[in-house]
Amino acid sequence: TFDFAMSRMWRFASLRRLSFAVGLSLVACDACDACDACEPIAADGETERDFMHLLQRFSHRTSQWSVMAPDPSVLTWDAASPGHVSNGVLSVPLDVFDPDSPMLELPVTMRFAETQPAPKGLMLIHCGGPGSGSNCVRYMYGRHLQGYDVFSITQRGMGSAEPALNCANSKLPETCPSTGCQVSDFTDCPCALLDGTPQLGEIWADIDPANESQVMKLFRKREEWGKRCAASEKFQLKNDKGKSYNFLNYVGTQFLVYDLERLRKAVGAKKLNVYGYSYGTYVGGVYASVFSETSGRIVLDGDMEASPRKDAQAEGDAIANDKFVAFLLNTCKDAPDCPLAKPEENYDKIIESARKGQLTAPTESKKDFPLSVGMLMAYLQAESLSNSGRYFARALQTLAQLASSKEEERRDAVAFILDGFCYVKGVSTWSRYDICVGPGHTNENEPAAVGTSFADPYLELCAVWGLDLAGYFGVSDLMNQWRVEKIERGMAGLAAAVGDMAGFFLWPLKATPTAPMGSAIVKPLIIGNLFDTATSYSWAQEMKKSFPEGSMITWQGMGHTFPSRATDYNRAAIEHCWGYVEAYLQNGTLPVNGMLCWQKTNPPVI
Repeated sequence: TFDFAMSRMWRFASLRRLSFAVGLSLVACDACDACDACEPIAADGETERDFMHLLQRFSHRTSQWSVMAPDPSVLTWDAASPGHVSNGVLSVPLDVFDPDSPMLELPVTMRFAETQPAPKGLMLIHCGGPGSGSNCVRYMYGRHLQGYDVFSITQRGMGSAEPALNCANSKLPETCPSTGCQVSDFTDCPCALLDGTPQLGEIWADIDPANESQVMKLFRKREEWGKRCAASEKFQLKNDKGKSYNFLNYVGTQFLVYDLERLRKAVGAKKLNVYGYSYGTYVGGVYASVFSETSGRIVLDGDMEASPRKDAQAEGDAIANDKFVAFLLNTCKDAPDCPLAKPEENYDKIIESARKGQLTAPTESKKDFPLSVGMLMAYLQAESLSNSGRYFARALQTLAQLASSKEEERRDAVAFILDGFCYVKGVSTWSRYDICVGPGHTNENEPAAVGTSFADPYLELCAVWGLDLAGYFGVSDLMNQWRVEKIERGMAGLAAAVGDMAGFFLWPLKATPTAPMGSAIVKPLIIGNLFDTATSYSWAQEMKKSFPEGSMITWQGMGHTFPSRATDYNRAAIEHCWGYVEAYLQNGTLPVNGMLCWQKTNPPVI
């Protein structure tokens, strides 16, 4: 008994001495630019090591930095005032594991809570993409965000972050040669598509996705393009010692979450809360998987695939787009005011007419310019993304025009779709130059021609997903996969799969996949839409499996991500379900797992 008592006394005294020593070391660490690199005094014995670990963790939670006064070597603000919005710059190493790698500067925008320190802590809002910028936070308001310091970040290579992935040098040719204009007449960017390549975008390509020769030509063009883009001079970086780095190797989501963790430490926040939309759910999911202990309340709205594989992404996109078309046609069929006489039959005939080159619009030179099957599928997918329901009717009315017996109505509908995809510098290229060149060619954010834009650059998405998602494919591999998809999918699903395969499946750099998402301690709120064409509902189900302590809400409606309170489509039901989001973010209260948000009425068809 005496020996035991003396042993306890010695250990207590030892731990007091240890805590003092560690305390001194933490003071020194606080003065260090990189606190993680500081190592407190070592001690012997298991208990001492456990205590040391606790004190090290405590040191991270009691940082001298704050959101209003962050570590100036890492994060600076233009200004910092409670209740206001400020722009800032986050400095990050290109390679977090290479201290000699070049530094990058990423734009950050913060809306500071009116009360400081913020009662609810720090929250990232990521609007998706990839491509969401620091301005995302400027569009996000609501009761659910009260009490948080809310910020958004322009991730590596996006927007104004340098080097930028997208191009920025498109132009309009004065005239076309006798052989006709090519993509290279509109841009000399090394990452623009090669001459002769049809326009490409997320989940679509401007070809007939069921035509084997067209698909193979597209794949071969993309394979050739990738090598040129990857070697682009602007992506070749060097450090002070002359060591070279290809920037494209460091734009994946894993590096983004390292940047977010660096920001969290720079402001002294105990936890990082995340509200992620679309690809933002991938960001939130990866952060919660890598940094589970510092993850707070996580909302994943419009979920990405939790298991990062290229084939899984294509499968989900294909299923989701086929499902939406079925929903679109069946909803119209059941409505007394459906603008299509026989929705399914009309739809099949429209596809066949496009395949035969019979759906055209006149150019300025009086040529008949055809609408491809792939662009028709891209149009329907673009209209499906609105979760307000307001473009559901427009999609059906456009189909009705394409099915019309009146040539003028058909031509007007074709011109409307072409104008939304084929434009450079605000000019309809199909009409003026007799060639469809658009943002998917120039890989540049182009001003729309007539106010309605359906196309976007595809480079940012391909660069990130090409790294994030596992899988390595050659053209012959893709053609084998395409033949399977042609049997299993409808036209919308096949078009989506071809767009994926021609895009990030053929990304020229080796993948650096994130681990499958999941955590046993993080408790996210997961939201999925039944008829979301951009992020398959099945992915929300898989995301829930990956976070067993979380809860899932299902919205029965259409569109990409959960509708806002401002929508006029099932407003009462949406407002009710927003209450669950608010309760979670404000009080930490998760709804019952499997909570259903009922769609009381179908979207209007006219």
